[in-house]
Amino acid sequence: MVEKSESLVPVMNSGEAEGRMALRSRGWMKPTDVLRLHPEMRAQLDEIAKQGWSYLFVETVGTVEAEVVLGASTFRMTSRSPPGTYRSERLRYYLELELGEQTPTITSVPEISEFKVNVCSKSFPRAATVDLSKGLVTYIDDHFWKWEKGWEGDKKKLSDAREVKEIASWLLDVKGYKLNEPFKLERFQELKDIFEARNPLLH
Repeated sequence: MVEKSESLVPVMNSGEAEGRMALRSRGWMKPTDVLRLHPEMRAQLDEIAKQGWSYLFVETVGTVEAEVVLGASTFRMTSRSPPGTYRSERLRYYLELELGEQTPTITSVPEISEFKVNVCSKSFPRAATVDLSKGLVTYIDDHFWKWEKGWEGDKKKLSDAREVKEIASWLLDVKGYKLNEPFKLERFQELKDIFEARNPLLH
């Protein structure tokens, strides 16, 4: 039978740690870690760049697995009662590790729940936003999406709308990405028909 030992708390509450520790967390991630371990995500970004557009990372969320080598690490153990309780046997124990300048080594990214990028054209740093992890377009710029009848005579509005349309059409028609709420595919088809019809004002 192994008895629970409290000799580290509080008699000896610090010391040296050795070995390896596996870490797993979910939340915000660095895009560079995802791209290093998921070449399929890099391939999607390369396709965007080949069209002559650039991209900006917006949000990357998922699960990360990492490892820490504890060969030269120090630790400190502490204990305290849960909030709202008095001293009792319900103590909670905490282990604090000092890693110095060492940072955990990312070993895998088993799950990507969001990998959002802005697709940038010459005039628009956010012509569209796409979540590459889901193949989902979450935003299309209003210069195209909220096109109004009567804007045909404004060369600047027309040029801007065409610039955004080119990106939206590539994402939805060529790449086959889906369109997220509140955007409607019916509205996109309606706008496409307007711009692709043989209307001399639009060509």
